[in-house]
Amino acid sequence: MQGPAPAPTAQGSFAKTPFPHVLVYALERVLNGTFELHVGGHSVATMLVVSGVPAKVRLTEGVHFLGDVLVELGFVTPDALRASQQRMAESPRLQGPILLEMGAVNEQQLEIGVRAQLERKVEHLFGLPSETVFSYFDGVDALQRYGGPPTPIDPFPVLWRGVRQAPAWEHVDATLRRVGTSAVRIAPGAQIDRFQFTRVEAGALDLLRQRPMRVTDLANAKVVGPSAAQLLVYLLTITKQVDLVETPSMRPGGAPAAAGSGRLPGVSPGAAPGAPGQQVARVQLQKTVQRSPLVVEEAPVARSATDGRIASPVPQAIPLPEEAQPAGMLGALPVGTPPIPAAPPTPEIVGMEGGGLALGLDIGAMISTTIQSSLPPPMAADPSFAPPPPPSQPSVPPPQSSGSIPAAPPSSPSLTAEQSSLKQKIVERAAAISAQDYFQMLGLDRDAPPEAVQKAFFGLAKVWHPDRLPPALVDVKDACSKVFTHLTEAQATLCDPERRAEYMTLLKDGGATPDDQAKIHAVLEAATEFQKAEVFMKRNDVPQAYELAKKAHALDPEQADYLAMITWIDAQKPEVQGREKTLEKIAIMDRCIKMNANCERAYFWRGMLYKRIDEHNKAIKDFKKAGELNPRNLDAMREVRLHNIRGGQSKPPAGPAGRPSGKPPAPETLGGLFGKLFKK
Repeated sequence: MQGPAPAPTAQGSFAKTPFPHVLVYALERVLNGTFELHVGGHSVATMLVVSGVPAKVRLTEGVHFLGDVLVELGFVTPDALRASQQRMAESPRLQGPILLEMGAVNEQQLEIGVRAQLERKVEHLFGLPSETVFSYFDGVDALQRYGGPPTPIDPFPVLWRGVRQAPAWEHVDATLRRVGTSAVRIAPGAQIDRFQFTRVEAGALDLLRQRPMRVTDLANAKVVGPSAAQLLVYLLTITKQVDLVETPSMRPGGAPAAAGSGRLPGVSPGAAPGAPGQQVARVQLQKTVQRSPLVVEEAPVARSATDGRIASPVPQAIPLPEEAQPAGMLGALPVGTPPIPAAPPTPEIVGMEGGGLALGLDIGAMISTTIQSSLPPPMAADPSFAPPPPPSQPSVPPPQSSGSIPAAPPSSPSLTAEQSSLKQKIVERAAAISAQDYFQMLGLDRDAPPEAVQKAFFGLAKVWHPDRLPPALVDVKDACSKVFTHLTEAQATLCDPERRAEYMTLLKDGGATPDDQAKIHAVLEAATEFQKAEVFMKRNDVPQAYELAKKAHALDPEQADYLAMITWIDAQKPEVQGREKTLEKIAIMDRCIKMNANCERAYFWRGMLYKRIDEHNKAIKDFKKAGELNPRNLDAMREVRLHNIRGGQSKPPAGPAGRPSGKPPAPETLGGLFGKLFKK
């Protein structure tokens, strides 16, 4: 007789705890149990974790079938796939053993295919909506009668691919805001190689190995795009692969990030080896604070009538890992590879009951926040990643890129020669001062003592205080106020020992002038707009994506990805389908690649444009390059594979009436292509 369904050990939602954090928590706590995922009260997926890693996934959506994965990997031919499906229809059995019986695959190929299928299923879960609710059943195997035996995979590479394809930007933003202006460096014992980063991504991490870098520094290095830089730091932070190294964090008015201290708020100080005075903190995965109690259902969990995954008989408890995993079970995990180091015991873990964890709070509450509790809370509405504006930022536009100084307003006939000269001096000084550091503003050497700073400031204040302007020069009072504001900020910073020390570090690293700060702010704002453009592209809202991409390009015209997206969307317009117009768009893609030789999007989209005008050799070359830069670009890899299947021919053999044989390809619509390229 079937007993009642077990009550969930803990519950949460992706809105509060995104799926990457769920995976990290399961790995850190070495969980053994089942996660049930529901959207709108309907089950969408079930995931079994063994020793903290995904071992089996069942999806209600019909995607990622084993046979299709094996065909995609090149292990099985389409004919063998159809034959295996016919045998499955005649005698319901698992497809893997059938393919083995047919000799279509060997055991090694089948094992690779099963792991690849599981990875794709887990990646699919990253794309579930934020309203997804998860329930965790500790010690329960709800998939005991589904599929073959559990096949644990290494979650690290899946985490990175899932984060890249479907980032939860609100949570990325919250994490990066807590990192703040701190630099990150690869932590001792980090397992970076497990993520299977591409060559370009590994190049960005090489920079972090050389020296600590802020998110903005990594983005400005242009090894990867701004979005990828932010996602890299986010991933390495939540998986504890990096240490935080404190850097100067200036707020408006020159105040340090934490009033009265030289530390980031919420970051415990510790001397970095070989770097006296630097503050270092390891990122903690959870907060040790008291929260609301766990939500536990007293009645069986409501499920749809067709959902029989937790059904008769009652799911059995998962055996101990030694019993459940025969030799070689963790084939995808390097031998001896430990999971993420577990955090010290905290008040949330209150005991063990019936073989399962008795949690004192919702799992979502435990891992939705990844830094210590004294840090500021994440923004509730705006998921953009843009820090506060730089200190004392003037409301006037920055100098023109050509470096020219705007001419002074025409002098009034009533001005004296002395007043006209002063007016011109004010205009020129206001235009140039934002490109100077504090020492240059005051006309001092960098070793000038505080006494010299005070003396220089008082002398300049007599000239540049806006209240000292004669009434005839009221039209340049704002320009004079701009100069005086910068002088005041310079004096306040250089006369304060702590703030001066921070500023000297900033001066050494670059970014110490108001113009530099404005540029950094523009770069971050552009990255945020482009992130939004990618989201709207996934939703097939092309007009909105186009406007956001244009805004990003206007803010940061040096980023190739921004221009490439604008060009590709332009190229889909009906009036740009001809050869001549397409060649014009190809020329712009050429510019993008010159700007960034690793711009995967530009290579792929240029290949599509070459394919449009029947320049197939050039197209295949670009598809191969895009695939090298990102092996997960399935569209690029598919184009190369089709080219190889046809023996290097550009098109399939002609059928009757001169038409290509077989099923004609689907038209290249913008939404369909982007739906594949940026699919969740």
